[in-house]
Amino acid sequence: VAEALAHGDLGLAVAVLAPSAVSTVLTQWGDADQQATYLPSFTGDQPPVAALALQERGALFDPRKPKARAKRTPSGYELTGVKALVPRAADGELFVVSADLEGRGGALFVVEASTTGVSVKPDPAMGLRGAATGLLELDAVKLPANALIGGGDPKVLQETVRLSRLAWCALAAG
Repeated sequence: VAEALAHGDLGLAVAVLAPSAVSTVLTQWGDADQQATYLPSFTGDQPPVAALALQERGALFDPRKPKARAKRTPSGYELTGVKALVPRAADGELFVVSADLEGRGGALFVVEASTTGVSVKPDPAMGLRGAATGLLELDAVKLPANALIGGGDPKVLQETVRLSRLAWCALAAG
């Protein structure tokens, strides 16, 4: 599907498929509460504008070693950092964001766009203009404890990156 969509327009294919990346992460590694809260909205006629936020600025960035930081707080977690090339960032409602969890390694978090400290700046990318990519800025974003996906296991991020690379390969082949 990714290859066929990208054959028509790579940028639009990225924008159209971005929500499925989020629903895949939630289906594979989300707990029962996360699945019950977020997955039903993906089955309707108007799925949420959602995207993975794995990329960061900088040449040769390794998505398995995010520079964005997450630290534990008494009520959950606090995220700080900047994610790049986030599809439809300005319209986004829901993001799955990678961050280094207190030096233990990469972890994924569910972040709603309306959360205090979340902001977006345009960051158009050549060849992906249709995806309306942007920077997702996280300024001391406070998240509840149940925002952590997969218990913070770094293997969850590694597998998400692996699946994302397969998707990007299919898009490039299109």
